[in-house]
Amino acid sequence: MNLLRQIVESDEFMAALKDDLQPQEPPIGIICMYSKQRQIIDQMKAEATWLGDARRLVKVDTVDSYQGKENRIIILTTVRNNLKQSPGFLDSPNRVNVAMSRAMERLFIVGSTKMWSGKNSQLPLGRALTKIRSLADDGRAYVLSGKQFQGN
Repeated sequence: MNLLRQIVESDEFMAALKDDLQPQEPPIGIICMYSKQRQIIDQMKAEATWLGDARRLVKVDTVDSYQGKENRIIILTTVRNNLKQSPGFLDSPNRVNVAMSRAMERLFIVGSTKMWSGKNSQLPLGRALTKIRSLADDGRAYVLSGKQFQGN
């Protein structure tokens, strides 16, 4: 929700989004890997008074229902993080491909870098993290810790 708030409160960014607003799809999508997470984020979205009229600009759904859809901005939340580093169904290249290919302009991935490093580095999200770190080295992407993000 903090990331969504930063996007919505960016006047220049939101003005550009509203200029191209298409009635059939909101410009911002939040893709969740689990339906329970979608329910929680939908509830948080409904309760976020700061969203105001921008609420209609945001769609929240699961990866399985996102196939064939796209938004200008996607926030992908992987939410997977456990001590055993078990990836669950996030080892599926198809699901990860759908999730990561829905953004037309900007893709924000929220997740645990620890989860997708080490033993999971060759899984789809691990390979994506490796690529993002490479892009970050070239100044073309950013990898922020939760503490760094909260400070920005």
